[in-house]
Amino acid sequence: MALVLAALAACSGIPQSGPVQPGEAIGSASDIDVIFLAADPTKGATQEQILNGFIQAAKSPQNNYEVARRYLAKPAADTWKPNANTTIDQGTRSMAAQDATTMQMTITPVASVDANGVYAESASSASSTLTFSFTQVDGEWRISQLADGIVIEDAFFDQVFSSHAVYFYDPTFTYLVPDLRWFPTTAAVGTRVVNALLGGPVTWLGDGAVVTAFPDGTTATAVVTTGGQTQVELSSNVLQADAADLQRMQYQLSQSLSDLASATNVTISVDQNAVTIPASSAAPPNPAPRVNAQPLVLRDGAFGYVAGSSVSEIPGVSAAVVALQPASAAYSAVSSLAAVKAANGTVQVVRGGDQPVVLDQRPALIDPAVDPFGYVWSVPQNAPTSVNAYGPDGNALSIPTNWDGAASITSLEISRDGTRALAFLSVGGIPKLVVAAVIRNAAGVPQKFGQPVELFTAAGTPIDATWVDQQSVASVTALPSGETRAVVQKLGGRSSSLGSPQNAVAIAGGNDIDGLRVLSSDGSLLQRRGSTWQATVSGITKLAVQN
Repeated sequence: MALVLAALAACSGIPQSGPVQPGEAIGSASDIDVIFLAADPTKGATQEQILNGFIQAAKSPQNNYEVARRYLAKPAADTWKPNANTTIDQGTRSMAAQDATTMQMTITPVASVDANGVYAESASSASSTLTFSFTQVDGEWRISQLADGIVIEDAFFDQVFSSHAVYFYDPTFTYLVPDLRWFPTTAAVGTRVVNALLGGPVTWLGDGAVVTAFPDGTTATAVVTTGGQTQVELSSNVLQADAADLQRMQYQLSQSLSDLASATNVTISVDQNAVTIPASSAAPPNPAPRVNAQPLVLRDGAFGYVAGSSVSEIPGVSAAVVALQPASAAYSAVSSLAAVKAANGTVQVVRGGDQPVVLDQRPALIDPAVDPFGYVWSVPQNAPTSVNAYGPDGNALSIPTNWDGAASITSLEISRDGTRALAFLSVGGIPKLVVAAVIRNAAGVPQKFGQPVELFTAAGTPIDATWVDQQSVASVTALPSGETRAVVQKLGGRSSSLGSPQNAVAIAGGNDIDGLRVLSSDGSLLQRRGSTWQATVSGITKLAVQN
């Protein structure tokens, strides 16, 4: 494989002034799984054939869409910005001539990707129209005017684009938080990943929800990849950073580029001299916090991890949870606490070997949530904006929300890095699954929720929703027919069906899709095997959530 030398110009951290400038490629051909071989324009092609050929050639992003540009007149080829926007459509298109030199193409968008690689599913199924102007060049039709960006069929999107998580920190610098982006799979994909990292997080993770270690005004002047070693040349202001921040910068870069085969080791340099980053005895940030792979349940009067016919209890926790006759429970091994909705409807907390403490006595509380910073989250079902977070001192913090208009809330869970909340709401009788940033201070104390982003879920009545892992969530909805439908959604990515777990009443995540468990109304614990849900354990009274 050829070694690739890449230059990355004028990229900055967050917050900063000035735009992020494009750089050259980082990576190698080994990072590319599929390459579409686009065809050149044919002699004597009609306007419709030229337009269709251009759209097809745009599935080949190699060499900055070199083949697609051959369908354009030179002024258009020189100014067209294919990476400005990508429209993903159903693939059924119609073309019609408007006059002798103008054609329109009608498409039905299903999603889009912006210049920063942010993916968004279309809120509407309405069609849209694109206009193309034509001119003759040496007797051959070429496109002379068009909008920036490309159009690609949904069926081909995953073959042309690849997803990459860029990583930021929670405000305590304990966790690395993924921010998923999508870029065409070319040798330049590494450059765009670094641009995205230095350009800052997606909007909904702003307002301090996540932070970066890069100093304000940092620029990257070059990135060189040789034999799996990537050297990132940064501006000299990083030399003013202390050892901890230098380590954090390297962690961000390394983790963000970790899925590229050509960038397995990342170092930082200034003036072409490698920056010595002292070793640290501190624990590195965790990019993928995990929970116990066994489901946590209440079964036959015992609370703990189920394996076959036995339940392994949690010392100092299980007995106190069982004594409360729980209607639900959530447990954080990191915080060593369990939050319980007791038989009397109150939310109580069990910390270590301590006796349970009543936290919330409001009526109609939903199942409580926990987070890795030791907070218990509670909210009444019919007052979805009245969210309280209870810290180690037991005092309630009222957490402002941005989901005004919601009539009720079915479930609330906090991500395992504590930076995001998943809420299953009902708005006007329609289920609305949202994710919102949990904005905390530097000590990890929650302050408020950020602006929510709506996720896809099946129509019907909300049943439950859960975190699958750091990047994905799953939800279960009851359809009007009585059938239950499960859906998985990658944050910043695509949604897909998980089928119909029979008579589902609760869902809880493990560490991946295979780790999802669904509790059926007959006490069976269901796990997805292939395309179906199968009962693995019976006699389960409650399925608990792990954080």
